[in-house]
Amino acid sequence: MTKKIFAIIIALAIGFTFVVSASAYTYVHVADNANKLSGEEFEELENIAVKLENAYGICVMLCIADETTGMGDENYAEWIYTDNTDNENGILLLHNDGENTYAVFTTGNADEIFDDEAIAEMRDAYDSNDSYYGGVYDFYELAEEYLEEAYYANDDSDEDTVLTTGDKEEKDGVAFIWLPVSLGIGLLVGFLIINSIASKNKSVHMQKNATVYTRPGSMIITGSADNFLYSNVEKKEKPKQENKN
Repeated sequence: MTKKIFAIIIALAIGFTFVVSASAYTYVHVADNANKLSGEEFEELENIAVKLENAYGICVMLCIADETTGMGDENYAEWIYTDNTDNENGILLLHNDGENTYAVFTTGNADEIFDDEAIAEMRDAYDSNDSYYGGVYDFYELAEEYLEEAYYANDDSDEDTVLTTGDKEEKDGVAFIWLPVSLGIGLLVGFLIINSIASKNKSVHMQKNATVYTRPGSMIITGSADNFLYSNVEKKEKPKQENKN
């Protein structure tokens, strides 16, 4: 019974780590591959981007890179976008800081919201600011204006809205359904591992007779001797008594 309880405890611990790992892993919207932003700046800008996607259903990304590793700006921009999200509606602005060039990747409904003029204005907003943080902030601020305009423009019409995947309601965190699923998988895997280890400890059973734990004949004393270490033993002859008769 003790082994089973221990197995369950370990399985719970492993399951918890699975849940933490699943919930902790997130994609980025601000890909600072050139390390131009501080940790606090990145976190603030990332939160803005996440709220935009949750509110409008459009993923808006910005990537700052020192180089595009021979891929070319366009291919690099597409790779960064697809590697960081599975949202089919989105836009990514790439700034190749090493070459001071720009590239844009758009997909899905983002093509209808961000036309060439909008993209040019968003790029200028980023480029005209003296700091990287300020440029990214201005980029997202202008992107929000275009998303807001598209939302209300379609909301007042009878036509199908462009923003089909968002409902302008901010949502944070990982989908709740994945937490119990991850916990269940972790519990199952952990229980199987610990149960397998515990089953290997059943080869030895407690015996009532103590002789089982000894080798035959090992308890028979065949000889004895007194050994003294680091001591001198002097023998003196016992004096004989004189016979007076």
